[in-house]
Amino acid sequence: MKKKVVIAGASGLVGSSAVRLFASRGDWQVVAVSRRPPLDMPGRVQHVSVDLSDPRACGNAFGEMRDVTHVIYAALSEKLEDIYGGWSDPVQIAKNAAMLRNLFEPLSAASRNLQHVALVHGAKAYGCHLPQLDAPVPMRESLPRVPHPNFYHEQEDYIWGRQQGQTWTWTVWRPVGIAGAAIGSPMNAFLLLPLFAALRREAGLDLPVPAGVTLASEATDADLIAEALAWGADSPAARNEIFNIANGDVVAQRERFPVVAECFRMPLGAPRRLDVVQEVRGMAGLWREMVHRHGLRAPEDVAALFGGSMEMSNTGGEAPAGNPLRWGLVSTIKLRQAGFHGCVDTLEMCRKYVRRYQELRILPP
Repeated sequence: MKKKVVIAGASGLVGSSAVRLFASRGDWQVVAVSRRPPLDMPGRVQHVSVDLSDPRACGNAFGEMRDVTHVIYAALSEKLEDIYGGWSDPVQIAKNAAMLRNLFEPLSAASRNLQHVALVHGAKAYGCHLPQLDAPVPMRESLPRVPHPNFYHEQEDYIWGRQQGQTWTWTVWRPVGIAGAAIGSPMNAFLLLPLFAALRREAGLDLPVPAGVTLASEATDADLIAEALAWGADSPAARNEIFNIANGDVVAQRERFPVVAECFRMPLGAPRRLDVVQEVRGMAGLWREMVHRHGLRAPEDVAALFGGSMEMSNTGGEAPAGNPLRWGLVSTIKLRQAGFHGCVDTLEMCRKYVRRYQELRILPP
């Protein structure tokens, strides 16, 4: 039977990867939901541009979707002027909770054969972003819910409540450190280092290596998440379960610098203290020139590559004091035992996304 999936947040890191993967499989119809289309949306995908914070627009868009079988919800609204603070802001939490309701209420009322709902969340469900908490390492799905406001919890409770008496099932996904191909995403921490390298190479400079001990963390390839979403859409082992997901290895941030330098065929410089965000901002004028010189499809405003905020994109600095590993280490044993065994070499992932951003003409060749 033909399956039809609605992918919300289709222009983001996870959503765009999910759109590509599901569209490549002949037994799926794909509806991509986002205010702007994904960077490289396949031709056979239906794109629906809608503001999920507008309940009337959502009612019009989703109230007629009678043949949807699956929903992947990877949409997110960040408070760009204060991303960290926004994660605990009651107004921002309420907005993200309402966005899911605005989509799901009319869609679930219209759909005659809804089978599965997937929520793409993250490790903030464990409170790793809260400095007053000593989050355990690694973070596991069996941990009790952190008693602090979080829109992940609001969305989970909503879906669990709506499922009562229904035949459809759900899966909650908790990736960490997502890397993918998108522009306008404030959570796109991967893009910053290749951007920094491209700017330094354009200026005839080397790529410095961060001094000191840098953060050791896991990453999650958005393409791997897409594969897990496809597995979870049909697997009985994924029904009504929460899964952490990551590439499967641990890499210190400084180890990415030689890989990116190799991709751009540029020399490494001497180790020094780095604030990559500040250095990139200082080269904003050069970036505007590069966009025109290389005919890039990227915005001239360097901050617009990250949705207007680069706050979450810094890389290469010294590891923070305290318990920094809590930011990026999750256990993925539960997912492996359930039957999904996908894994990715994180340094090879770095090479892949440098190439992909170059192919998309977001970064120069």
